[in-house]
Amino acid sequence: MAATSTPVIIGAGPAGLTAGLQLLRRGVTPRILEASAHVGGLARTPVDGAWRIDPGGHRFFTKSEEVADLWRSLLPADQWIAVPRRSAMLVDGHFVRYPLRGRDLMWQRGIGKGLRGLGSLMWSRIRTGPHIVQDSVSFRDWGTYEFGRQWYQTFFDGYVRKTWLTEPDDIASDWANQRIKPIDWRLRSISDRQNADVFRYPRLGPGQLWDAAAAVLQAGGAAPVLNCRMVKARFDGESWTLCLDNGDTLDTGAVFASMPLHQLIEALEPLPPKHIRAVAARLRHRSLITVAVALSQRREIPFHWVYTPGAEFRCGRIQNYSLWSPDLQPAGWRGTHLGFEYFLDADSATFTVDDDHLMKIVHGDLHALGFGGCPVEHVMITRSQHAYPVHDATRERRVRRIRNFLATDYPTLYPIGRNGMHHYDNQDHAMLSAMQSVAKYFGADIDPWQANTDRHYHETGLTSG
Repeated sequence: MAATSTPVIIGAGPAGLTAGLQLLRRGVTPRILEASAHVGGLARTPVDGAWRIDPGGHRFFTKSEEVADLWRSLLPADQWIAVPRRSAMLVDGHFVRYPLRGRDLMWQRGIGKGLRGLGSLMWSRIRTGPHIVQDSVSFRDWGTYEFGRQWYQTFFDGYVRKTWLTEPDDIASDWANQRIKPIDWRLRSISDRQNADVFRYPRLGPGQLWDAAAAVLQAGGAAPVLNCRMVKARFDGESWTLCLDNGDTLDTGAVFASMPLHQLIEALEPLPPKHIRAVAARLRHRSLITVAVALSQRREIPFHWVYTPGAEFRCGRIQNYSLWSPDLQPAGWRGTHLGFEYFLDADSATFTVDDDHLMKIVHGDLHALGFGGCPVEHVMITRSQHAYPVHDATRERRVRRIRNFLATDYPTLYPIGRNGMHHYDNQDHAMLSAMQSVAKYFGADIDPWQANTDRHYHETGLTSG
């Protein structure tokens, strides 16, 4: 594809905006289409007056200097803060720090439970053997090996059911190596560990970064067009004609698509073969509803993210926005600002449940947290429909069939990002897939699908600079 053509980018989330910036830097002005009314995707920052929220919780960490350089170029140093990671599992009324620490597991919930958990872990390792960490196994098998049956059931089984909306036996474990850290058995001081696990965060939330990216694109003549959905993508073997929901059409030589992969397949004309469409139709997403609740009373929660695996909670996680950034709330405000995260099937009717019913659920979770009597001062509700691809046991095989089909039949179509590749990416991996796709567009011999293949990639510590 000649670099002088005008490519179209579908989606203005982290991957789409990154692709736009990379093209612009190479002298190509793309057209960017965004179906929603905002940029940033899940990494946006909804605002209501002086209140801001982070719908999904976005730690800014990367091992890629190229990604770090892009972040630094978009926001000046005084707009970044360094945040020590403080996360916990709330189990039986106890905040058990996460990532899990051996000392906490042995003593915090009683020495008897600790010894039983340790015995369960040792038996799981002896019975299963180390091969399981390399094999493609279910999340239950992986978790039982990694933590032992007792600690797996205590901390992960209920949480995974609530957040992935399926049986742990039906979820592949490939994502877990990057998202869930093993037990830390080291005895060095707590303060040393906390100081070593720090991430960057934009002062006004993750959307501050992506709003800055959109501003750069606008200045370069590539402002994202909002509320503009692509409904059909016709390919004649050489060029594309994109049909928009407003009746307009766009002609282009290349398409970078971060829209959900199954929707992209259904938008192609002529329609792909029936077996490809059937494979794509079985790709599942989870949606997310975030309810931010400001309580007028100050309640101390020393963690910025609390995981709630127990059945007494309907939410899967609770964010403590004050610890993410003090600027997510009005200056001088001294209450408690929490975000309750609820996971649903992306196609479920409950995604559009009315706000009154949703608040009844939230009040139940406030009561389970011990905050039931606190007056509510402010509420924000944010719905994100295709927030997370589901890594079921067949995802890898299905995606491979789709990508091989697209590579053969649509060489100028570049799926990018979490939804475009149907992969539970970290934010920086979504950006890397876009960077590498742009490099491929310019002729580089590179496979963007390999942008997230480090099995033990964890968000720990700041990169240099």
